[in-house]
Amino acid sequence: MKGNYIYYFIICPRKLWFYHHKITMEHESDLVLIGKYIELFYKEKYKYQKKLIIEDISPDIMKRYRDFVLIYEIKKSSSFKEASLWQLKYYLYYLNRKGLNVKGKLIIPEESKEEYIELSKEDEKKIEEMVKNIKEILKSDKPPKVIKKQYCKYCSYRMICWSDEI
Repeated sequence: MKGNYIYYFIICPRKLWFYHHKITMEHESDLVLIGKYIELFYKEKYKYQKKLIIEDISPDIMKRYRDFVLIYEIKKSSSFKEASLWQLKYYLYYLNRKGLNVKGKLIIPEESKEEYIELSKEDEKKIEEMVKNIKEILKSDKPPKVIKKQYCKYCSYRMICWSDEI
């Protein structure tokens, strides 16, 4: 499962369903474009040349140190910090299962914040529950019902999400 599925699940299960079913709207979002530029800046800063994809996950930056691998997740702001934390924790969970000794770091440049993230046994249980719920959403023929949230007006999916045709 892709790491951004965890992120979308926390933000909006409906957005997750659309994304999984190849209904993507991010290409029209200025906020997503800004986020991509920020990610490129940090890749240059950390001298990171290529995007590493391990099966379905693709962390923003992975740096190998002597005893461990540090996974960086870069987000423009802390607007969706909880979702960002769980996305990063999912990467840690997944890579731990693959036998890597990994640590995480969440970077929020807009607020000059950097936070080291660890994975607990409780986190692992919560991730397993989220994965189970995500799989249920993805196999459905229709997206989950609309739940109006504060950030809907900024969402790149708002036009299709609120149409009467779905």
